[in-house]
Formats: sequence, structure tokens, C-alpha cells
Amino acid sequence: MTHRGQDLCDYIEASPSPYHCVATTVSRLESAGFTELKESDVWQPLPPGARHFIVRDGTLVAFQMGTHPIPEAGFRLIGAHTDSPNFRLKPNVEYTREGYRQWGLEVYGGPLTYTWFDRDLGISGRAVLRGPNGPILRNVRINRPIARIASLAIHLDRGIRTDGFKPNAQQHLPPMLGIFDEEAPDYLPQLVCGALDVDPADFLGGDLMLHDVQAPVVGGANNEFVFAPRLDNQASCFTAVEALVALEEPVPATVGAVLFDHEEVGSRSSSGAAGQLLVRILNRVIAAAEVQAPGGLARASAQSFTISADMAHGVHPNYADRHDGQHKPMMNGGVVIKTNSSQRYSTNAETAARVLLAAERAEVAAQQFINRTDLACGTTIGPLAAAELGIRSVDIGAAMLSMHSVREQTGAHDVDAMIKVKSQLLRS
Repeated sequence: MTHRGQDLCDYIEASPSPYHCVATTVSRLESAGFTELKESDVWQPLPPGARHFIVRDGTLVAFQMGTHPIPEAGFRLIGAHTDSPNFRLKPNVEYTREGYRQWGLEVYGGPLTYTWFDRDLGISGRAVLRGPNGPILRNVRINRPIARIASLAIHLDRGIRTDGFKPNAQQHLPPMLGIFDEEAPDYLPQLVCGALDVDPADFLGGDLMLHDVQAPVVGGANNEFVFAPRLDNQASCFTAVEALVALEEPVPATVGAVLFDHEEVGSRSSSGAAGQLLVRILNRVIAAAEVQAPGGLARASAQSFTISADMAHGVHPNYADRHDGQHKPMMNGGVVIKTNSSQRYSTNAETAARVLLAAERAEVAAQQFINRTDLACGTTIGPLAAAELGIRSVDIGAAMLSMHSVREQTGAHDVDAMIKVKSQLLRS
């Protein structure tokens, strides 16, 4: 059986940071006839079928205008997030210790820290450069093993066998870059500006992060898995965009994919799901629509539906007791509906039923996930967006293992399943 696992691998390989994920998505959208709208511009009237996108930093909003007035037909939106847990470079990043040049790091989100040790690490993100009229932003990616966070030999830490591995984030995470003289100039400006072919004197800083340079692959005995970094949540970004692009003909509702940044740290930013960005864009889309009806977003909300797409906890054969006995999603088992009565997920019975019916139409299996009652539940952008917009919502995902590891695992056949279900939900 064929699948689109390799397409997902190619998408992730091109997207080592949220800014690259947005750029990769823009390329895909433009090839499908979407054009960019600037937030700062006055928008021209948007006719039915018009395809556009808006970019702010590591966040992207793409939409296709529906055939009916938005206050009457509403929106169908798929939300995901472009960021993943990793290590970010500090502003005054560079120093020499014991003869080795090192970088100071901040922990971003909740990575499985131990998985980053002894990996070949490059850097990526965006650089800020001096321009003739102010700062210029440029995406940068150095995809070679520049940095390495080395483990301590067990001979010097015998207690790791009994006490576990407990690295101190300040002391033990800084990677080694090479052997430098104490007085040698900072390496980072030379490295970044060399990659961008600009003068290091013009380097003003950057939003830069480490990434594992090992490429994503399709694997498993029957090529049924994807092994890759950033599956949480770039896999959901990929399937959301593919579902949107697949709608070549407009449907009654105005449909879209919203890829937010900063979900892993709470979403409270100018480009996060807890901010005002999406509300303002939706209001502008309604105001610019060529086909009008009274009521605005307040009326449209009652007719709208959002799909919060984030990866789901698949059952681990070695830790099956960490799941509720009646809720054990399998990789390659189809779409996972995620529920939590405390609203850590936005699903209720009615919105779950919408997914069940969409999966039925798409001929895709559906699974259910709920946390063990004695374990705390994570959360997603779903409750945030639902509360901010006043729109009914559901949380879904594809089952995966190794969530928040430097290298994660999901089912290759679930890539197709998620695209099909999301396409059905946009049409409904």
C-alpha cells in the first residue's frame, strides 16, 4: 500500500524552525494559486474562490473564500502549530570554557532533554541584519554538525545507573563548537553571515535554535512508520495545508488553515493562538468579502467549526499501562479524537460526532483518546481558539510515540488518513 510518508519527510526536512516551516508552506500554497495579503495593506474585495495567505513571523493563516456570505455559512478552520520543543540560543551566546568554544542555551517548551545529547546539531531560525532603513530579517539554516552536547562518561558518573540522568539546564546543556583561543572573535556572526553572504559587522542578532541534522526517513519492517524530528506538530501542519490545497473548487463556507507559533510555551504572543491575530484577520476577511450579509463575526461564529490538529499519544507496547484501558490509539489506526472534560482539549460529543461522520465518509478508521484519570492532561491551541473566537471546536491528531524527543515516530499511512478526514471536515 502506498502512502505520503515521504512527502511528509520532505516537508519536515525543509522546515528546521517555525520560520522555515512557514516558508515551506508558502511555497506549497503559491504553487496551488494562493497569493499573499499584507496585514498593513488595504485589501481589495475578495470574491468566492479567492485563495490568499497572511504571514506574521512563525505564524501563517491561509484561506479560500466560500461561495456563501460568511455570516451565513461561517468558517471551517484547521489549526496547528509550527513550533516544537528545542534549545534556543541566548543573546550573549558565546564563551570559551576549558579551551572549548560553547553556546549558552535556553530550553524552549518541554523537550525530552536527554534525547539531544550526543546528536549532530545544526542551527536554524532567522537572523536580524543591519539594513539601510532598519533591521532586515533573513531565514538561515546551517545544516551541518556545528554543535554537540556531549554526555559524561559513565566512569565519571556511576550514580546514573541508580539515580537516573538529571542534567542541569544551565550547566550541562551548552554544546561544544570547537577548540578556540580565548581571545578569538565570536564564531556565530561569522557562521550566520557566511551562510547568508553578508558582512558579519551587519549581524544584529537572531531568533536562532538548534536542530538535529539527521534527515527524516520512512522506516519500519514494511515502511509503515515515519521517523523524524518535529512531527509534533509539523505533521499536522502538513496535512492541514494539503487538505486545504486539495479543495480546488470553493465550498459554501470560507475555509482555512491556521499555523500558529509559540504553542509549546503557552501561545501568549503577538503571533500565538492566545493573541488577537486570528480574530483580527477573520474580521478583515469578513469585511473584504465580495459577497456580504449582516452580522459579522458574531453571527458567523454560530455557523463555524474549528479543528485543532495536534499529535496524539499512541499506545506504547512497553508502557501500555500509561493509557486508559479503553483508549489506546494505534499508529496507522486512523484519526484520533482527543477528549478531556476539563477542557484541556476542546472536544465535546457533538464535535466528536462531526469527526466520526467525516471519517466514515473518507473511509478512514477513527480512534478515541482520553488520559488516565490519575494522570495530568496536556493541552493544545483548541481550547484557546475556541474561547477567543466563540466557535465550536474539536481536537484530533495522528497517533505517535516519542513525543517531544529530538526524533519522533508516527504512522506513515496516517498521513493520508489525516488529509482525507480534514478535507471532509472542510467541506462539511
